[in-house]
This record gives sequence, C-alpha cells and structure tokens, in this order.
Amino acid sequence: MKRKAAGRAIVACARELWDRRLVTGSSGNLSARLADGSILITPTGRAFRALDARELVRIDPQTGASLEDGKAPSSEYPLHIAAYRARPDIGIVVHTHPTYCVVWSGAGRLFPRDTVASTESLAPMVWVDFFPSGSLQLAEATSAALSGGAPLALLGNHGLIAVGTDFDDALVQTDLAEECARVAYLARAMG
Repeated sequence: MKRKAAGRAIVACARELWDRRLVTGSSGNLSARLADGSILITPTGRAFRALDARELVRIDPQTGASLEDGKAPSSEYPLHIAAYRARPDIGIVVHTHPTYCVVWSGAGRLFPRDTVASTESLAPMVWVDFFPSGSLQLAEATSAALSGGAPLALLGNHGLIAVGTDFDDALVQTDLAEECARVAYLARAMG
C-alpha cells in the first residue's frame, strides 16, 4: 500500500471507529504495512476524533523506531509489528477497546457465539492471555494466536485486534464483534 492511500484509509477508519463509539479518549491504534515494508501507524496519545493523515508515523518494521523526526508512534507498536510478522497476508491492523468486548476480555474468555450474526457473519476469533499493554509478551502472544489464520483476537483484560488486507472489512468485523459481545452479555444478564 502506498503511503498516501494508507493515510487516507487509516484516517477514514479512525473517524468511523470514533463515530461508532468503538474507541474513546485516545484509546486504540491503527496501522498499515506500506509497499516498502515500513509501517504507517497512528501517533501516541491522539484521539481518533480529529486525526489528520499528516500526524501518522512511519516506523521501522523490525525495531519500531520512528522514521520521521519529532513523531512518536503508538505505544502499542510492538503489537502491530508482531501481527505483521505472524502472517504475510496481514496488511492492516485495527486495535480497539470496544466496551462489551472489553467486558468479556475481563471475564477471561471469548463471548459465546450463539446468534446468527456471530455464527454466520463474525470471523473466527482467538483468545490471547493478559500481558501488559505495549509489552513484548503481549506482542509475542498475539502473534502466536494470529499465526493460525484467525483475523480477530480478544486480548485478556484489554480489547480487540482485527487484522487483514482491508480497513473496511476490519472495521465491519470490529463493529460486528462488539455487537455480538453486547448481545451475548445481555442474553446472559436476562438469564
């Protein structure tokens, strides 16, 4: 993916995630693997509400070092680098903290998939045990979980990661995961 197209796609996805309330505050981070192998990622501490493509940071795919003076990448850059290492088909990473997905991640398990949407439309999802945010342990555990081919991973006590080749598809899967997690929660609450 070329930088300009990747920047536009990241910003569009960020705004949609914000509008759908799949991210709040300055939580969440997005990235794309560029044609030269480097990674374009959202900056640290920036809300998606008014993100501008000029704020995005190009980083080294091995070290995570910023390739642009004065710009700091998301602190979750190890998670993104590890996701790209997991599979060559991964071209984008969407990491969010949707409320009901986080509730289930705090419960220590994937939410039940017993609705039509969760069984027919939601992509396969894997579980990743808890490790501190931004840590190499979290990155390595996520990479191992994604290496089997699943495009979604629920991170223990943390949030959701969606990977693939297209931001629109990852956005739809993120939105669908949150809705399926909400329905599963409410169904259990009703007994």
